[in-house]
Amino acid sequence: LWFYWQAGNYVREEVLSGFIRLVCHTAELQAYTAQRLYQALREDISQESLTLATVWILGEFADVMLQNAGSIDDGEEVKEIKDSDIVDLFQTVLDSPYANTLIRQWTIMALSKLAIRFAEANTATTSLQQERIREILAGYSEATELEIQQRAVEFGQLFTKADVVGGVLEHMPAPEIKATIMGTGKISLKVQ
Repeated sequence: LWFYWQAGNYVREEVLSGFIRLVCHTAELQAYTAQRLYQALREDISQESLTLATVWILGEFADVMLQNAGSIDDGEEVKEIKDSDIVDLFQTVLDSPYANTLIRQWTIMALSKLAIRFAEANTATTSLQQERIREILAGYSEATELEIQQRAVEFGQLFTKADVVGGVLEHMPAPEIKATIMGTGKISLKVQ
């Protein structure tokens, strides 16, 4: 996480996807990473890679973070994060002058997933936050950016199909770890 904070907008796409893969394949990191990325993005919304990583991780693992609230102890003070805090942060991201089309697309997708994740986490304000998400999506259904408008309309329509929405927005399977020239990241050394 420190890497994203320090590297700013200079994180390459391969590093971002590798980071997301790592978190997806490591269940112990999911709640912790979601919480730390949430806190980092609240402090600095100007970094594209940090924003993309945060909205993707929260879109997938907000329910895990909400269910494990307060159980992460790494020596730092842990502030409880509520579902409304996450929606507030996403609204801030969408309204930010730093948000480009890619950030808005990822945020709208993650917001749509949050509506399902909040139901899975079964928080006290689930229905209120789901309604807020629907309102945010409806607001972007008339956006001047065609891609944003299209995504907002599609997700808005998806929510009207209760029998399908859960399956479409369920947790994504962990991305496959592909072997590269350098290997899969496991190093085997022979001592002679």
